[in-house]
Amino acid sequence: MRNFGRALCASAALAAAVPAQAQTAAAFDGTYRGISRQLEGAAYGGRTRGCPADGVPLPLTIANGAARAGSADIPMEGAVTPQGVLTMRSPQGGTFQGSIDAQGRATGRFISSCSYLFVWQKQ
Repeated sequence: MRNFGRALCASAALAAAVPAQAQTAAAFDGTYRGISRQLEGAAYGGRTRGCPADGVPLPLTIANGAARAGSADIPMEGAVTPQGVLTMRSPQGGTFQGSIDAQGRATGRFISSCSYLFVWQKQ
C-alpha cells in the first residue's frame, strides 16, 4: 500500500508537469527582429570568399513552438523547446543551434559552408 501511495504521488507530479511545459513553450511565440549576423569564418576549413558579409538577419517567427527564419532563397525551419533551445535546418543542409533567454534574446550559430553568429530580439 505504501508503494501504491508513492506511485500515485509520482504520477500526479508527472501529470502536472506536462501542462506546465506546454505553457512554457508558448512563452517563446512571437516575432523577433534581427539584430546581427556576424560571419565567424568558413566551416569545414574552406574559404570565406563566397560567404555573404555581416548584416542584419530577417525576422525570426515562432508560433506554437515552430520556428522560421531566413530568406526565400535560404529558409530555416525548426522548433523551440519549452527550455528555449532553438534548432533550425535549411533545405541546403545548414543547421542552426541556439537558445532564447528570459529577456527574449535569441542567439546561436548557423553552420553551412560558412559559420555565422545570429542574434534576434523579441518585439
